[in-house]
Amino acid sequence: MGYEKPDLRRLWAFLGLNFLLSLAICSVFLLFAGGHPLELAYVSTALVSNTVMLYAVLGLIAVPLFLFAPGRGLLVVLAGAFQMILVTDVAVYKIFKFHLNSMVLNLVLTPGGLESLDQGWGTKVLFVSIAAALGALQWYFWRLSESLGGRPLLRGRRVLALPALLLGFVIADKGLFAWGTLYDCSYITRNAQLFPLYQPLRIRTFASKYLGVKLDKEVKGGIDQKYSGLVYPKKPLVTEPPARPLNFLFIIVDSLRSDMLTEENMPETWALGSKGAVFENHYSGGNCTRFGVFSILYGIYGNYWFPMLGERRGPVFIDVLKKQGYDLRVFASAKLSFPEFNKTCFVEVPRGGIYDEPVGADGAERDNDISGKFTDFLKKRDPKKPYFAFVFYDASHGNYDYLPGFEKFKPSFGVSQLALNMGNVGGLKNKYKNSVYFDDHLVGKIAGAVAATGGLKDTVVLVMGDHGESFLERGRYGHNQGYSPEEVRVPLVVYIPGRAPERVKTMTSHLDIVPTLLPLAGVRNPAADYSNGQSLFMRGGRPFVPSASWDSAAIITENAILEMPLEAYKGGLKVFDREYREVPKGAAPLSPLILKFQKEAKRFYR
Repeated sequence: MGYEKPDLRRLWAFLGLNFLLSLAICSVFLLFAGGHPLELAYVSTALVSNTVMLYAVLGLIAVPLFLFAPGRGLLVVLAGAFQMILVTDVAVYKIFKFHLNSMVLNLVLTPGGLESLDQGWGTKVLFVSIAAALGALQWYFWRLSESLGGRPLLRGRRVLALPALLLGFVIADKGLFAWGTLYDCSYITRNAQLFPLYQPLRIRTFASKYLGVKLDKEVKGGIDQKYSGLVYPKKPLVTEPPARPLNFLFIIVDSLRSDMLTEENMPETWALGSKGAVFENHYSGGNCTRFGVFSILYGIYGNYWFPMLGERRGPVFIDVLKKQGYDLRVFASAKLSFPEFNKTCFVEVPRGGIYDEPVGADGAERDNDISGKFTDFLKKRDPKKPYFAFVFYDASHGNYDYLPGFEKFKPSFGVSQLALNMGNVGGLKNKYKNSVYFDDHLVGKIAGAVAATGGLKDTVVLVMGDHGESFLERGRYGHNQGYSPEEVRVPLVVYIPGRAPERVKTMTSHLDIVPTLLPLAGVRNPAADYSNGQSLFMRGGRPFVPSASWDSAAIITENAILEMPLEAYKGGLKVFDREYREVPKGAAPLSPLILKFQKEAKRFYR
């Protein structure tokens, strides 16, 4: 019933006309790419390729609709809606620098949302006009497809030439991106998020395993700044190096949650805190290592990870120290190639200053090894040359390792994640606490070595977690699951020579570390020129702190947590109270904060 023998040539003609229209709409994204010839060649190829893949999916929907007469009208409507979505996505990308998602929809659909973006009635009229024009085009395409479907161009062997050509674009696009990731071609890799729903091809593991490609070689350079899509920092830094420069020592304990900083769990860090500042309401800039460490060293929102990685741009904090002749050192218990800190945070650190292949069968042994390497460095370094050191412990991550003699909390045992429940999670958490207790012991050894060499007079020492770890308190285990307090609230201890000890209860963030330290290195610019944060010691409240992950972000206030998808496939906004209980339909009051978030999230883009 309602079935007519279809002429699929008309469908192909209709989709072909829409394909050209989509290609024209998405070509606007090319304006957001750089102007390097290789980059332009790649993004032009990716434009066609990505549109082909979108239409491959659209075709699967279109064919069954076209087979039945009643569905053909719906097909025309859906085609028009699809084109309108692309137009909207272009507009969203221009404003936010990421693609259409529920965070944007919430902001736009909330009364006053468009006005808050300085998009008033003129924008609304424009969108209505575009929608009307697209509707008229769909009617025209449907009429035109009837005559085009019968033309010789869509018959015989020539029909196969067009799909072959389009397939060639897809192969060239994926091949170029795979090549770009293998050989660190920034002009290609930095455009991985340029087009909506783009699917990059990464073959690093395959190439390393089967093609003998070495992935961990020293990364050199990035893109020519005249082709950069970033303005980072916003203004050139004005620096007056101090007469007696300070050393900067960062000690990061992986997965260290806030409530671990007690005299029982971490006596050495607790003792250091009695000499410095302890931040009791501190949050990581991410719920996993990648974004947590990124926020520590860059002081900017986690969404900038992707362009910084694409352009191989290091943090201005390291740039300033390097220009002042600092000895730059990194001691890491795990290799810096994944996450790609060798291409972001430490891209400007000479390979000779990086020790990331320590000796040891597990995290505890490797942590012990890098501690020894750091203390050896202290003994042998040139005391006339200031240093920056980043010590990154890993024993408290994953397996929760510790050496014999550090089993303070009992019972302590491992549990398979598949078998984990409230009945046995206590033993696993004790294992985690023992690993933290062990790493704290190493922190004490390092602090002792710094003191023994006279370094506490001229060394800034920071101890913190990159992110937290949950143990089913809210039904979740581990991290990178959400933005619960257990996952993103971390301890921070900062010792600055000559500064009186204090305990800070106001909300602070990893984003605040760089704005606190760069003035100590002589930078005179306001923090807004190079960071989304503020000084850790700035008094007064702040509306929220941000935290990020791969495809989502969170706005964290004293009383609520707003989780926002940054990609369309992540679903809608979610709001939680301070106990991490979901609050249905609670996003509207937080919409003004979304506006503040999006402005900060694009501050350092051109």
